[in-house]
Amino acid sequence: MKARESRRRTLLVDDEDDFRTAVRAWLETEYEHVDARDADEFEHRLLTHKPDLIILDLHMKDLDGFTLCRRLRDDPRWVDVPVLFLTGSREIRDFQRNFAAGGTSYLMKPVGRKQLLSAIEDLLSARVGGTDVGVVD
Repeated sequence: MKARESRRRTLLVDDEDDFRTAVRAWLETEYEHVDARDADEFEHRLLTHKPDLIILDLHMKDLDGFTLCRRLRDDPRWVDVPVLFLTGSREIRDFQRNFAAGGTSYLMKPVGRKQLLSAIEDLLSARVGGTDVGVVD
């Protein structure tokens, strides 16, 4: 049990059930992972899970990922937690809004397991090393 307690924690917020299920399967082997389908569930998981990295979908039914990210950045407890935006959007304005909202990186769907795990490792390593990161495609 001790090894599990030392694993880094990830939190995914996405309103697509099938996508959350796939990502959960990919991440559970490497991280202590939880997910949320909406803003309310996200806020609960955030407080109980205390993630090392947050993955946000941009476009959801209740609140968009930008709004959730801005809320995170307004709270000193989460200001240093990397936020990876994961989206199907190819619009340049969404890419720009990612950083304006406080996002750390931006990854476009469709995404595979290796690509997502690599992006997460890069972000977590950069957090420890203090390096700036950006777009992953």
